[in-house]
Amino acid sequence: MEHILDIEKQKSELFEIFTNIRDSNTILFLGAGASVGEKKYLSKELIELYELHLKKNLKENNITNFIDILSADTNFSRQHFDDFVVTILKKYKVTDAHKTLASIAWREIITTNYDLLVEMAFDEVSSASDHVYDLKTIRSLKELNYKESNTEVKYIKLNGCMKDKGQYPFAFSTDDFTKLKPFYKNVLNELKNLSPNISFLSIGYSYSDSFGKELLDKFDSYNYREKKWMINVEPYPNENALAYYKSKRICIVKSSFEDFFKHYKEWELTHNVTHRPTPYSNLYSLVIFLPTKNKDTWQQVPNTATGCFH
Repeated sequence: MEHILDIEKQKSELFEIFTNIRDSNTILFLGAGASVGEKKYLSKELIELYELHLKKNLKENNITNFIDILSADTNFSRQHFDDFVVTILKKYKVTDAHKTLASIAWREIITTNYDLLVEMAFDEVSSASDHVYDLKTIRSLKELNYKESNTEVKYIKLNGCMKDKGQYPFAFSTDDFTKLKPFYKNVLNELKNLSPNISFLSIGYSYSDSFGKELLDKFDSYNYREKKWMINVEPYPNENALAYYKSKRICIVKSSFEDFFKHYKEWELTHNVTHRPTPYSNLYSLVIFLPTKNKDTWQQVPNTATGCFH
């Protein structure tokens, strides 16, 4: 699989990815880079902002190590840090890219994000006249057995949720991630033995930085990908590492979150993709009319393939 470093010149490769997305054959992995807009609050910025509050520099750029160091200090309040994170996350706004994301019948969405942007985007799209898909949010191991319907997209939040951080606490420290191991294991084990038609797409992760690489290694430790490729949308990849990424079965699409979904929307409109199949089905509902006893009138009946009226 070849990297896509110029989406304007590699349209055929990009459109192949788009076709898989449209056909509900894509599992989306969503990282923090998909939440940023005009304001950027990734791990590095979060550390810097909290250090300003602390009035000291711990000289640690890894967010997990940063919280581990702070946690060893008896004066440190983890609740204060988590509340601080919530105030930052509330500054994010839903973008057009989020709304496009929310209009797609993903096979599944898995995120390490804590914010509510995806939920908010689905709420906004739900008021549209062509709304089809609802979001079913899964935030713990006990919720994982839920089987979604044809019109639901399962959205798995691995690392907690700001909607109720008491029930779904944020994962930052080594201890936090240790507690989440059973959840991670079960989520990723469900991705084994998938059809070869299903692809993995990650957006919002940079495998150029230590956190992104560690996360990929953590995911791959469960061997859920087997021989599947991970398509990673990233605006600033390390182009000196392209051969390394290829050896790890990572295909880089050089694009921002916003631009990727802008191109998808344009492709959708250009190809007149106005009727998409619901998840796990390629059947479209048909309108069938049969004559009544009065041959000048007609009655509408359900399509036997779907049992639905239109």
